[in-house]
Amino acid sequence: MKNPLEKDYPLKNINDKTLPGILSIVFHPVLMPVAGTLFILFFSGLYITGLPVRAKEIILLIVGLCTLAFPVTLLLFYRIHRWISSFQVSERRERIMPLILTAVFYYIAYRMLHGLHTPFIIQKFVLISAVAVFLTSIISLTWKISIHGVGIGGLIGMSAALATVSSTLLPGMFGAIILSGIIGYARIKLNAHTPAQYYVGVLLGFLVMFGMFFVL
Repeated sequence: MKNPLEKDYPLKNINDKTLPGILSIVFHPVLMPVAGTLFILFFSGLYITGLPVRAKEIILLIVGLCTLAFPVTLLLFYRIHRWISSFQVSERRERIMPLILTAVFYYIAYRMLHGLHTPFIIQKFVLISAVAVFLTSIISLTWKISIHGVGIGGLIGMSAALATVSSTLLPGMFGAIILSGIIGYARIKLNAHTPAQYYVGVLLGFLVMFGMFFVL
């Protein structure tokens, strides 16, 4: 029986061409691993930016397939079979299995990158992302934490970790923080989450990514 005190905060007007709706789609969490990988490969200023173009293409292909194409295909499959009520997966209980399977896809990406001996910083980013997604699925068993929040929180954590190596990356960290505010506005405006659900998600993504960057 559903807890009468629990609210799922159903998404409103996500199909409308409103600014919050557009922002929610443009900055969807499924895009964050690819965005983070692009940043590391091309804009971090670290040694990895000097990799051959072919090597970067292979890394992006693996990350794109396992963290974007496969999860999106999974959502399509679930929607066709009506196992989820919408592609936004706004119902907390519907998110658990897709999140677990998405974490598995992330781990597969990590194993493939590891097998190809790609730079460890990329492997680490993808592996920690898998951990963050898995923890999100566990929390979602009892509480609707924001996946958008976890996604952008992970980017903040990654950029903050890299900024400890090179202060030239501080603008990237500040940009991610500003972006988290924009995404938070969109999710709360759409009534997709309470402020607590969103900002706890950001905190989780940040702490997992930033902390594990120095542990692994």
